[in-house]
Amino acid sequence: LAVLLLALVFARPFFAKPAPTPPAAGEALILLDASGSISNYQEKAIRKQAAKLIASLPPSTRPVIAAVSDQVEIIASLDAWKPIPGSPSGYSRAVDWVVDRAAAAPDAIATVHWFTDLQRTPLPAAPSRLWPSGLAVEIHPVLRETDRNVAVEQVELLTPFGDDHWEIEARVRVHGMPGDKPIELLLTTPGGKSVAATTPADGGSVRISWDGESANNLLTGTVTVQHAADAWPADDTRPFAFPVTRPKRIALVDGDPGESAFLSETYFLEKALHASAAGKALSPFRATVSTTIPPADETVDVIALCNVSGISTADVRLLRSHLDAGAGLVIFLGDLTRPDAWSAAAAAGIFPTGLRAFAEPSPAFIRRTDITHPALTGLTRESARSLGLVALTRRFTWPAAPAWTTAVEFDDGSPLVAFSENSRIAVVAHPVNREGSDLPLEPSFVPFMQGIFNHLARPTADAAASINHVIPGYDERRGPGIYQAKSGITVVAADVTESDIAITDEKNFREVLGLPALDSPPAEISPAEKSASSHLREGELWPWIVASLLALLTLESGLAARRVRQPTTTGTHAH
Repeated sequence: LAVLLLALVFARPFFAKPAPTPPAAGEALILLDASGSISNYQEKAIRKQAAKLIASLPPSTRPVIAAVSDQVEIIASLDAWKPIPGSPSGYSRAVDWVVDRAAAAPDAIATVHWFTDLQRTPLPAAPSRLWPSGLAVEIHPVLRETDRNVAVEQVELLTPFGDDHWEIEARVRVHGMPGDKPIELLLTTPGGKSVAATTPADGGSVRISWDGESANNLLTGTVTVQHAADAWPADDTRPFAFPVTRPKRIALVDGDPGESAFLSETYFLEKALHASAAGKALSPFRATVSTTIPPADETVDVIALCNVSGISTADVRLLRSHLDAGAGLVIFLGDLTRPDAWSAAAAAGIFPTGLRAFAEPSPAFIRRTDITHPALTGLTRESARSLGLVALTRRFTWPAAPAWTTAVEFDDGSPLVAFSENSRIAVVAHPVNREGSDLPLEPSFVPFMQGIFNHLARPTADAAASINHVIPGYDERRGPGIYQAKSGITVVAADVTESDIAITDEKNFREVLGLPALDSPPAEISPAEKSASSHLREGELWPWIVASLLALLTLESGLAARRVRQPTTTGTHAH
């Protein structure tokens, strides 16, 4: 019996148990790309393939359909899925959503099916989350029926400061194969203005200008590609809305026109005021040159008296009327300036008192520049230091007065630029031409002058309405366009990244999103689990056989120990 039991131990017999009822297969996540890069053709193909997949799922598997765009939303049925024109792709959002759902309900997700166009542009540089181990994902690519898309990618306003003349720059890009004809564009404004333009067949930038009044300091309109004939119409039109500001009107009064207009102070001032730092956008100043002070009924923002010898009482009254109307005044002293001719202006409080001229003009340098002054905020420490290296000519000075603040002074302490404490008035004790100085040639001259004029000009009214730029999505279902509301206007424009129809392959798609690779083996039991499970199967009998064998051996040993022994005698023998 012991031998038999030992043989049974090595044979490891077990009772066969009926297989339990298989558990429910869990959820099958159906991810449907709802971004703007899905064309009508692809929408129909995805709907057809997804319906076929859902019908093939076993009864124990529950399909969970989710639309993927700027958000991931679970929808009730396949009929509720509809791509949003111009909306962004949500590849990383979809991965995050699956990871969070798997973490909330472990082992509840059986598989993931992702229907997408494999668009390359929205892919991240690296995976955002770690994909759940053992969770399979099947990619269902739906390719496009065409490889060409024309899109208006950007509209930029070149004239943010204007009255009735405007200019924009529209950039058109052709994704895929370019055509053989120029691309026709049409600019349309709410007032009914239409302006046509063209770009080369492979796209590019074009400037479009037109005349018209802005509404409430806002410039709105659309730029549309004519006859685009591609599968993505959402990016064929780009609406635009820009806040615009009336340019600051500057009246330059030239007291010494000279023999050449290219040598006068007004020439260098006009060039400095009209300079544009961006190289495209026009300056916020519009300067006009004259030899007389503007009449009282002419609206100006700043009047500049350039090397004017002096002003009369009538001129003082005229200037005072402009100052009372909100205009600013800047006076540039030059070689024609006569101190005694400014007594009326000084008495009226629009000029410092006690102006005197040095017997001989002398070279000088700037000793101090207060870049914290509101008129000099355009200067940096480097530009102020650069101005201090320019040799200037000192001609005038006046005693310090509480009503005037010196912002820039010569090396002897005499004022170079002073501002009135009571009005928007500035005095510059130096000419702004090249007589005795190369100041107009210094690069810092432009921000120096623009800062002074901007500080003296009357405030400009802000735009009447705010502008909110959004892209289509689940929170913004309206198509591209301009929408008016009480709080302002909303500009809805297609996501630029969705215009690029270039695609990637499934291998790269999986790699950058951190999905299981195409050739990755199925999830297996770890070696430790395999080792542990190899010693015990459900229903095995060998532990009971070993126990029986041990009991048998113990019993046999006990019986052997109780075996009758041979009797022994130790008594005396009978005689």
